[in-house]
Amino acid sequence: MKIVDFEIHRCRIPLDRPIGDSQVIFTEHFMTVLELKADDGRTGVGFELQQGMPISALAQLEGQYRYNGWSSVEGQSPLGMAMRIGRPRGGNVGASALGLATETAMWDLAAQQAELPLYRLFGGTDPRVRAYGSTLDFHLDESEFRSWMGHFAEMGMQAIKIKVGHPDVEWDLGRLATVRDVLGPGVDVMVDANEAWSTKEAISRMKRYDDEGFDIFWIEDPITREDYPGYAMLAAEIGTSRINTGEYLGFHGKRRLLESRGVDVLNIHGQFQASRAAAYLAGDYGVPVSLGNTLMELGVHLAASLPECLYLEFSDLAWNRLAVEPVKFEAGHAIAPDRPGHGITLDRDALAKYSEPG
Repeated sequence: MKIVDFEIHRCRIPLDRPIGDSQVIFTEHFMTVLELKADDGRTGVGFELQQGMPISALAQLEGQYRYNGWSSVEGQSPLGMAMRIGRPRGGNVGASALGLATETAMWDLAAQQAELPLYRLFGGTDPRVRAYGSTLDFHLDESEFRSWMGHFAEMGMQAIKIKVGHPDVEWDLGRLATVRDVLGPGVDVMVDANEAWSTKEAISRMKRYDDEGFDIFWIEDPITREDYPGYAMLAAEIGTSRINTGEYLGFHGKRRLLESRGVDVLNIHGQFQASRAAAYLAGDYGVPVSLGNTLMELGVHLAASLPECLYLEFSDLAWNRLAVEPVKFEAGHAIAPDRPGHGITLDRDALAKYSEPG
């Protein structure tokens, strides 16, 4: 199998609700969909997302990809390309266009060629992964917040993550009280501050949550991503909750974080190959991993192949409208599609509806 052609789609997808955190707010997604076509008639599909501002017009996307990506893809074996180890040095740092979408499409084709679901190509045996509902609720009012928690409860979720980091700690406590009121006991509750605090403020907030009787499964990204000494301090001072971080760091940063002993759960997502390497490294330190939101929920394949993945994040976002059959969730678990490849087939009507050449 060799790659012989490509097609790009530029999509604008309005969101059902405003999402964000203590730093940002988004009301729409701009997505690039890449189709890589092989000489045997198969097509692999990959995705990239840009939040906060529109992506380039379609003609520019196509030109950028042809100039900065296609020459290294055309005529290549999908599995060989997906497995290839590059060295990001000098002028090739950041030079490739649509790197995530290309790698996703490569793995899709490789698993199709092997006639295996992607999680099985990765070595997984069980398609089921524990998942948590992520409300992305910072900009929702109380009624909307309750509604989304109810939505995830109806799906059978046994874990929930909410946004904290409001300047007023009483706001955070009010959100936690609502979670307890709606979901009751027995549910794992995570909180995500999106780097809102200093180290001392994070310690103070967690102590206040403890004093008010809230059991926190993990605190995510409480301080800035590269404050490795700060994370080490948090890990030493906070004994009642796990420290979850690493989402915003590249492989080098994740390694430094693990070396600092400042993380209890390493958050990984992005390119499959780099994420697998990070998970392998985390295992060397005895640290489990979690997966943050991944486009089209495709992280389920990676999560299902890892021996120490605690949870997969699910926010029920609008990108799933592009799939004929999105990844399924039931009884608090995500279920990796049991179809060859990553299992996401594009809904051509939806793709046409949301396409904006620009």
